[in-house]
Amino acid sequence: MPLRRRPPLATASRSQRGKSVADTGGGVSRDPELASRLAAMGVLETRMAGLGAGQPPVVMAGPFFHATDPAEVQRVRQFRDAQYRARLSYLLSPEQLQLDWRLELDERSAHFHASRDGQLLGSLRITPAPFEFQALAPSLEAEAPRFQGYAEFSRLVVDPEARSPSVTPRLLIAACTWAMTEGYVGIAGLCRRAARTVFERYGLAAASEEQHRVPMRGPQPYTLMGGTWPQLIAASTRMSERLTRLRMNDSPDAYSRLVEVEQT
Repeated sequence: MPLRRRPPLATASRSQRGKSVADTGGGVSRDPELASRLAAMGVLETRMAGLGAGQPPVVMAGPFFHATDPAEVQRVRQFRDAQYRARLSYLLSPEQLQLDWRLELDERSAHFHASRDGQLLGSLRITPAPFEFQALAPSLEAEAPRFQGYAEFSRLVVDPEARSPSVTPRLLIAACTWAMTEGYVGIAGLCRRAARTVFERYGLAAASEEQHRVPMRGPQPYTLMGGTWPQLIAASTRMSERLTRLRMNDSPDAYSRLVEVEQT
């Protein structure tokens, strides 16, 4: 049966569409607090980018929107779907795809990607309310009112052949920098246990210790996490300093243990 046309949902603001990450912080607002936070994010991006010295540079780009950048959004989808087909096929299940279609998740989202020599290494999606997580389980729907003014981060995926301690945080920094300029107060997202520790390093905290079950994604428990900009900046600054020390002290074993995991 063909899919019926959907009524439009609210869309994200597109004032920063199509710009590289390096362009999003300049001249955005006269608000001193926002300017200070954007400056801190710029410092974090510079530090994290420096961790890849000696290799071809990893380039962060976005935000890209379905309405104005369909080719780039399609490129992200193709990369993401290839990764999911190989390792996380439940994110391509008919139930999940129907939910994506009903909530217009890709269409309403801002998309970011990381690339090296033109090849995608990772991607991330930022979506305004209504959130994906609140449609996945009744227990998660009950949590949604706590996140008024937040944006949802999701579909954080990194090619296993390209993982390092810097791709995930740089994607988060890029997305958060844009979300700050758009007036959001923080980000929220759903993750499995393996990813929770990684996100805690960058300032996200569990909304509660309740473990949520998502029927369409199997038996593994999920945690709903969130963080405001001050929390994310403070924790990410500590983490970037730690990574820099490890790199400068030539501690490859400790450094490699901090390799990111995906949001699955």
